[in-house]
Amino acid sequence: MVRLSIDGGKTWFNATQSATPGVWDYTWLADVGEGKHTLTVEATDKAGNKTTQQLDFIIDTLLSEPTIVLDSTDDSGTKGDHLTNVNKPTFLLGNIDADARYVTVEVQHGGTKEVLTATKDATGNWSVTPTGTWADGDYTLTVRVEDEAGNEKHSASLTVTVDTQITIDVIELVNDNGIPGDNMTNDAHPQFRVTVPGDVNEVSLSIDGGVTWVKATQSATPGVWNYTWPGTVPDGDYTLNVKATDNAGNTVTETLHFTIDTTLSTPVIVLDSADDSGVHGDNMTNHTQPTFALQHIDDDAVRVTVSVEHGGVTTTFDATKDAGGWTFTPTGAWADGDYTLSVSVEDKAGNTSHSASLTVTVDTQIAINN
Repeated sequence: MVRLSIDGGKTWFNATQSATPGVWDYTWLADVGEGKHTLTVEATDKAGNKTTQQLDFIIDTLLSEPTIVLDSTDDSGTKGDHLTNVNKPTFLLGNIDADARYVTVEVQHGGTKEVLTATKDATGNWSVTPTGTWADGDYTLTVRVEDEAGNEKHSASLTVTVDTQITIDVIELVNDNGIPGDNMTNDAHPQFRVTVPGDVNEVSLSIDGGVTWVKATQSATPGVWNYTWPGTVPDGDYTLNVKATDNAGNTVTETLHFTIDTTLSTPVIVLDSADDSGVHGDNMTNHTQPTFALQHIDDDAVRVTVSVEHGGVTTTFDATKDAGGWTFTPTGAWADGDYTLSVSVEDKAGNTSHSASLTVTVDTQIAINN
């Protein structure tokens, strides 16, 4: 006979002999509490001889549910948003029981699965870091813990996004009102539009080399940010620095060179002295195709025109520039009479300026009446 006790011999249960001679079995029917126990086994043979042996054992049916979080030092965006621009982020594992035997982390990404082995430091804290760098994208992590008793627990899954990329797609000078694309403006309040990816959460601008930064405003269109300088910016050449930061904490800076030009000289038109055939300065000529000299034309002029009014009809002509400067000569012969001329100038920045009018008289006729 073989009988067993786990309460120090107060209660005994008879084992059952198996089909194999000398082998006896017993399974406890009632739940045995957690903790350490001593099993006492008493065997009696047919002659009435008895012997007793003991076995210490432990019942452990409990295991805490582990947790996993992104290490705060690698949580590079808004804390707790599970975004990181670190491609080998560290994760901290919590609620790991002291008797844990195996602690692993399953990582799923793009249809593939990888199992990482967690490590325990000298203070008993568990963590895991990928063995290689992660590409940008979403990663779902789950912790699996197995203890010495064979209990197994899994954590709730954690999804993190690795985002190491950021770009500034386009920087535009909105009030580029001269030649399109030359980044020149005659507005002392330059307006800029910046186009960036939709996950950018801040766009800053500087025109003083980064000493002072101002924040752009996000428009109703995702990824489009605007800023207009409220104060007057003096004429000159500038470098605009644009800095963008996204939700993951990535930052990029790009530049745009632009020019503010709000000034343009007032042009002057005079009858060429060679064609001023009467008293010099009386604006009378006997030349039917007189030449006019245009003065005070700035170097950045892109269009110079001359309007000529005669007999109630106004016609506009393009002036010409040669080594001697800007001039205007009629393409055809003028009849005798008065002609009123004015010059209009437009520069690269879109500034316009107009001269005072000049009236000349063409007189090619003379007679002796008597």
